[in-house]
Amino acid sequence: MIRQSYLACSAGLILAIAACDSSTGLSANISQADANKLAADMDATSTLGTSDFGLGPSFSVSTDGSAAGSVAAPSTGTATLTTFNNTFDVTRQCPKGGSVELKGSIIGTGDRTTHSLTVDANATRTDTDCAFAARDGGTITVNGNPNIAYAGHLNIVNAAFVGLQTQSHKGSFKWARTGGSGTCDVDVTSSFDPATHTVTVTGNFCGHVINVTRTRGG
Repeated sequence: MIRQSYLACSAGLILAIAACDSSTGLSANISQADANKLAADMDATSTLGTSDFGLGPSFSVSTDGSAAGSVAAPSTGTATLTTFNNTFDVTRQCPKGGSVELKGSIIGTGDRTTHSLTVDANATRTDTDCAFAARDGGTITVNGNPNIAYAGHLNIVNAAFVGLQTQSHKGSFKWARTGGSGTCDVDVTSSFDPATHTVTVTGNFCGHVINVTRTRGG
């Protein structure tokens, strides 16, 4: 009886430890559906425009996805080809509180005559209590671990997006929600298709393989 009770207690302890461990594990708290939504939401907060890149009034680009992008020359400017190599530091509010900072540099060219622009950006993304809506009605709060590497590409020719507009995220972050917390590795790429006005995010996110397509602005 003593041996049986001991074994029963041991088994119970092992199950309790396993339950506690799984309460903060990926399988219990970041499901495939959670990963799909959070990856797309995080990607959306990294979408940058020319004003974010510090290009000033020389170029004004519409990138909301509702229509073709437009590049407007300044009213007093001279139509010339411009080459730039700038740094930028942008902080944005997250959907449910907190903030995300993107700090880095860009290189590219712009032509005010043809209303064309090509930009390549490399930056560090740092989330600070950046909160997103969860599928269950709660929130998932993200912090850098310590940060995520960001790369983006924008191409506009004759006032219209040409080809896929892309950005990528690679690194790690810490997450927390009611009933669980943990860390996630992320290695994803997104592409905006101007022909269909859709964004597709693919790659590995929180231990899941994702492939999510959304309408820009939806």
